[in-house]
Amino acid sequence: MIDDWTIRKIKDAANIMDVIDDFYHGQYRKSGTDYVMLCPFHPDRHMGNFKISPRRNRCTCFACGKGGDPIQFLMLHENLTYPDAIRWLGRKYGIEVEGAEKFTPKPCKPHTPPPPLKMLVLPLSMAKARAYTNDDILCNWIRALPWDAAQQARVETVLSNYLVGHAKTGHTIFWQIDEQGRLRTGKMMLYKPDGHRNKDKGTYNFDWIHSILERNHLTQYYDTEKYDRCITFFGMHLLNFCPNATVNLVESEKTALIMSIAYGDMTRQIWMATGGKEFLNREKMRPIIEAGRNVVLYPDHDSEEEWQQAADAIGYKHMTINCQLMHEYWKEEDGPKADIADVLIRIIQESAAHDKDNQLAAIMERMPIVKALNKHFNLEIVNNGRTEKE
Repeated sequence: MIDDWTIRKIKDAANIMDVIDDFYHGQYRKSGTDYVMLCPFHPDRHMGNFKISPRRNRCTCFACGKGGDPIQFLMLHENLTYPDAIRWLGRKYGIEVEGAEKFTPKPCKPHTPPPPLKMLVLPLSMAKARAYTNDDILCNWIRALPWDAAQQARVETVLSNYLVGHAKTGHTIFWQIDEQGRLRTGKMMLYKPDGHRNKDKGTYNFDWIHSILERNHLTQYYDTEKYDRCITFFGMHLLNFCPNATVNLVESEKTALIMSIAYGDMTRQIWMATGGKEFLNREKMRPIIEAGRNVVLYPDHDSEEEWQQAADAIGYKHMTINCQLMHEYWKEEDGPKADIADVLIRIIQESAAHDKDNQLAAIMERMPIVKALNKHFNLEIVNNGRTEKE
């Protein structure tokens, strides 16, 4: 029987990357702060299904569900009992455990993958048929922001350039179109009238177009045995339209739209969204790197360290990180997970409110009667039939 102290010592020493490397050296690749590889527990053809997280000291396959910590990985991979997995790790890390000597190192296993699947490409007409409408909640919120005249003039152009879609279910669709104009898939997200994600319990608030096709057995579009859904950056299709523009990368699709409206001129800069921290990797950035573009990363307030690590792993010499806006203008009221669009919107709204206050003050200065009426009745300025508070 192995005593508890020895088990704890081995658990503290065991590292999931060390263990997997013993069997699959060089057969995984960096993906942000994690690593991905083909799953060793089923006939996997989707690179990225099997994720290894050094921070959590665990591995997981999102397809078959197998994985775990170093001990669980060994039990599954080598068909070991729990005590034998402890002995295996004891032998590896030089921790004395009775019976550990029988576990000799094994050579790295060749992991020859089956032929790769074709990349999923959907008809572009699918996106064009679902263009945004005046009923889209997010688009209407964006339109109603207190933009200046130049920004307001860009709103419809930006929504059109990014081909923002609208679903009958009320979801906004962020279509993923690659640098060759191929429609890969679309991310469906539900929003509230205040521009925030609708995450209310019981709401159908998130989905992927390829997942809907799969669930509805529309195999003429998506057959998982024939096609691999390859996610790309939101806005990647704009690369060829703007050959000299710097690529600004943010995490959220909504943020890419907001920043493109606020700081337009796509001849100079394109705003793209990774769609998630884990998607900032060299594979997803390949078209941008091959085009030799300058890249600026704008991480969320809580993601600066993770994006710096991802940037170091990518190793692209024309890529920098800009945290100046967040460092100078972020306030606690923006929230710990705020991004630059959250900060920008607050500043725009504060500026608009300040301008209205100044407008009212100027009127009261010229017309004392208005000041008196405002004191008693809390009057509001009416502009084109609408009050300030509308």
